[in-house]
Amino acid sequence: MEKNRLTMRGAAAAIGIALVVAGCNASGGAGSEGAADSNRTTELNVIIQSDASGDEQEKVAWEETIALYEEANPNVDVNLQLQSFDGVEQHRTWVTTQLIGGTAPDVFTTRYIWDQEDLKKELLVDLTPYYTQKQAHLGDRTWEEAFPDAVLQRMRGDDGRYASVPTSIDSVRILYNKDLFDKAGVTAIPTTWNEFMEAQEKLKQSGVVPFGFPNTKPGDYNYSWTTRILTEELIASQYEELDVSGNGFIEVNEYVRAVDQGMVDITQSPYKDVFPLIKEWSQYWPRGYNGIDFNTSNEMFLRGEVAMVMRTSSQSKVLFESSARNFEMALFPLPYITKENHPDAVEKLMEIGGVPAGNLAIPKSIDPGKIDAAVDFIAFVTSPRIQGMHAEKLYRAPATATADLPEHLQGFKFVGDPMKLNIYGGEVDKNVTENNQKLGQLYLEGSKPLEEYLAELKQVMVDGVKKKMEENQWNAGNNYGIKQE
Repeated sequence: MEKNRLTMRGAAAAIGIALVVAGCNASGGAGSEGAADSNRTTELNVIIQSDASGDEQEKVAWEETIALYEEANPNVDVNLQLQSFDGVEQHRTWVTTQLIGGTAPDVFTTRYIWDQEDLKKELLVDLTPYYTQKQAHLGDRTWEEAFPDAVLQRMRGDDGRYASVPTSIDSVRILYNKDLFDKAGVTAIPTTWNEFMEAQEKLKQSGVVPFGFPNTKPGDYNYSWTTRILTEELIASQYEELDVSGNGFIEVNEYVRAVDQGMVDITQSPYKDVFPLIKEWSQYWPRGYNGIDFNTSNEMFLRGEVAMVMRTSSQSKVLFESSARNFEMALFPLPYITKENHPDAVEKLMEIGGVPAGNLAIPKSIDPGKIDAAVDFIAFVTSPRIQGMHAEKLYRAPATATADLPEHLQGFKFVGDPMKLNIYGGEVDKNVTENNQKLGQLYLEGSKPLEEYLAELKQVMVDGVKKKMEENQWNAGNNYGIKQE
């Protein structure tokens, strides 16, 4: 069977189309010492999350990645599936099902906010020893040497262990049509919320819709991003109280503690005060925004019907490379709230991005004889060569400090303070994410009062917290499983 032959097949559980890269003629030695027995073939089954089903460039980039790896490691066959998910909550459901069922592939994409929970349940291989092990693919550096301190801090659990390895860094930016800004007389890029609103009023008066805000489902992302970013800008002063372990971000059990003890109550200020700001902003979105999805907003932006959209670096690829775009495009972070907008504002940008992404983990159910090969493959994906190739071709900012950032990704550099609570993120509770979106639609269109919206959402949040407490046997008596420094 010819190496690196690409085939197509349906993804399991109706998640999407799987792109399968298979190599079937391997023999020989592994890329790092001990990664595989030189006298036998090691077959690695790998599933990677793809941003979009059927993305031809992603398929080609991963095909090249596998070809390069198998060329250097002729005794390793990598069977790779690229799966796309409709949203974070679907991805989490898939990961949980695979791990509990013992059917997870040898290497798979997870998220840093899930991995410690799964490691503590003994569902993942503890990668801590490998983080201090020199990797040939990293130029004889260790992962602890290759990743920036800020990334390592987020990757370490409260017990100091590592559960996964990030392959990229996410950051969210507003992409804008410079021609439409010039036409409307918007000469300065807004940095504060009031400046942002003033710029959009100018755009509206010039006859263009200021912001293409898709809002049909959680997988359109914009509503979740916005509620999370603005909330953090109002509650950042509470971080010290919420971060019991002192490791720099609010973990799931710390979130559970905060909700259970009433420190986080979205029906109270300042949490509830975010939503009227968003509703006021919605006057600058297209008519019928609750019926406009992510791809449609891309098309509207490329046609010049809207002046701005909000995207991650990898999501921006289609816009940068589209032949339909006939205008100059640039980007800036979502402007931050000041005390003119709310007295609790910390008056600085809280980044939803700048966090580990594309994290690869190894399930505890893996054949022990495959672990070294699995680690070696992950090290290869985090090598400067592959990190640079994925940045150039897939617009994914490198997770390591050893790979260069291409010119087209310079605007996605992390410039704000990292968010820590992530209260409405699907990584924390998919039911909260889904209901925030659905109830938020009704609030924005005026059919559900704010108080009713937040009361219903709070109940979903409380129910989810109770479930996590039962599953993990967390309670106030055992400090919700939190280990303090």
